[in-house]
Amino acid sequence: MQLAVVYAIPLTAGISLVYCASRFEMPEKIVRSAVLMFVKTIAALVALYLILLYLSR
Repeated sequence: MQLAVVYAIPLTAGISLVYCASRFEMPEKIVRSAVLMFVKTIAALVALYLILLYLSR
């Protein structure tokens, strides 16, 4: 789990930044939407992990 987190956080940040940069032109909008997308993605991954952890017990 620890190794996956080390790779998941920067990978998610990079993917959200590149995705938002391909959709918007203004740097402020790119950063704002990339941060929001990053937070939502990490929250979804944490929720999924907690559900799987609960079901595996």
